[in-house]
Amino acid sequence: MSVSQPAVVIFDLGNVLVHIRPEAFLQTLGIDTPENRRTYQHSVIDIVKRYERGEDSTETFLQNLGTLFNVRNTSNACSDERRQYSRDDFQRAMLAIIELPIPGMEELVRTLGTKVPLGLLSNTNPLHFDACMENLAVLRSIPFHFLSYRLRLLKPEPEIFEKTIELLRHDPRDVLYIDDLSENIEAARRAGLHGYHFVGVDELNEYLSSCGLV
Repeated sequence: MSVSQPAVVIFDLGNVLVHIRPEAFLQTLGIDTPENRRTYQHSVIDIVKRYERGEDSTETFLQNLGTLFNVRNTSNACSDERRQYSRDDFQRAMLAIIELPIPGMEELVRTLGTKVPLGLLSNTNPLHFDACMENLAVLRSIPFHFLSYRLRLLKPEPEIFEKTIELLRHDPRDVLYIDDLSENIEAARRAGLHGYHFVGVDELNEYLSSCGLV
């Protein structure tokens, strides 16, 4: 569905503005095996979700990872060397998930920002977002940040889109939301926003051109 002259454009962060590679976490810890992925995946996701929802501080988050990987390692046959990981090990592994910017997106965002206000709506956490603010130049062109850990809500929960609209003070029909995950786009559309499923920069440029924005 095309959009005619949206009043606001909101971007997701991961795999829209910057490459995110979750498997880098276990790789950086040196324990990325199929067995360890099966053992740790769901527990790590649960710990990360609490952090991204703003339920845990960074220190509590890192302590929770220590409990999972260090305490369980004492009796966990999946741990090859039963290594004890430090706080810095976990922080380094978390930051390794963030990779390079998506080529072409910085230029597109800068151009778009001359036409309409821009926002960011992301499931993220303080460690990742602080690193992105420091290293991801494209964020300097996006003034409005709607972050899961600040809103204490996660996509695709409908409340996070409702809260974003409330803070924007715009009719949701005037807002274009861009995300790489179909479940988030579907949730945004149910909340009344126009949703665009991001698959690449060229396709997005074409779509925004049809909206009269680039």
